[in-house]
Order: sequence, then structure tokens, then C-alpha cells
Amino acid sequence: MKTLRSALLCLVTLSTFAACGVDSIDQASPETLESLGSVSQQAVLPPPPIPNYCPGTTIPGTPWGIPTAPTALSSIPNGTPMYPNSASLLSAYTVIVTDPNDANSFYAFGFDVRAQRLIFWVSGAKTELRRLNSQLATDITVLETSSGIDMGFSWGSSGQVGGPLIPRPGVAEGAWKVAFNNWAQLDNYLISPPAPGTAPVQ
Repeated sequence: MKTLRSALLCLVTLSTFAACGVDSIDQASPETLESLGSVSQQAVLPPPPIPNYCPGTTIPGTPWGIPTAPTALSSIPNGTPMYPNSASLLSAYTVIVTDPNDANSFYAFGFDVRAQRLIFWVSGAKTELRRLNSQLATDITVLETSSGIDMGFSWGSSGQVGGPLIPRPGVAEGAWKVAFNNWAQLDNYLISPPAPGTAPVQ
């Protein structure tokens, strides 16, 4: 049985925790990325790093292979996993934001942060959010009960639908920052949890 070491991170804004002092040892090596990604997701040079919310701290650049537009959720058959059960899936972080071009619609990004790759980018009307969230819950349940143990697997979800828009261009980069910071903060917390009765480090 695969043991997941995290729980749902449900944030209502994109003001995510800062990931200062991220241990780079848990970032996937280029060899690992090459073995996991498809040809369309690979490149000769790694993407340039992105300035992080912490001054002087950077995160890996936005993953390669992000399409120019999302896939409509309505074009994906009901029951199709957003995060397919696969041994190559190292983490599952979802970021849901208001579509910058339509306040009645959303974008949802699914990143495998540890492998530094995009799993999906879908769009839909806000009335389709229930369907998306239901499928994500099903996917995580399948991952939790699948065979094999990966103590490094973690997952989380962040959303700000109805809140401030991420401008476009830049929406994919902004979503990647949120996903990476959520993963890094959770990873840091799980490695060094605060002592009982103490406030978390800001």
C-alpha cells in the first residue's frame, strides 16, 4: 500500500507560505526528469530559475512542455483520472485559479512538483468545479490504496477562484510558484515539524 505523507493543503488565496531554505537534495536530477518526461517535456538546457517570494531565494523555472492553452474539462470523459496512477508520479499538487479572461471560468493546473513537470492544465466553467474536485479526490484515494510504498509522495491543493486574478501571460508561472512553495513548505514541515505549543516559523 502506498503511504502518502501529506494531507490536503486548502488555501483560499495565492498568498502561499514562503519556501525559504528549500533543501535542493529532494529536487529531481536531470537524469530522473529525462526518464520521466516525454520528448515534448524535455529540453537540452534546464529552464531558468524563477525569483521566489523569499528575497534571494529562487525556485526551478516553470516546467517545459506547458501548452499555449488549457484543455477544456468538458472534452475529457467523466471518470478520466487527472493524476493517473503511475510509479513515475512523484507528487500531485493542484492549483485552481480564476480564468484571467473570464471571471465565470477557472483554470486548474496539476503539477508533479518533485519531477518538475506539468501533468494537466484544464479550463472550465465554475459550475464544473464540483466534478473536478470529485475526480481529484478519487485520484488521491486510488494513489493512497495503490501497491508500493513511497514515503516521499505528497500532494496538495490550492485555490483562489473568485479572488484576485493572475494576469496573463504569466498564469502558468504563477501557478507553478504556488505549487512549488506548497510542496517545499510541506516538505520542510514534515522533516522538521514545530514543537507542540509553538507557532510555525513565518
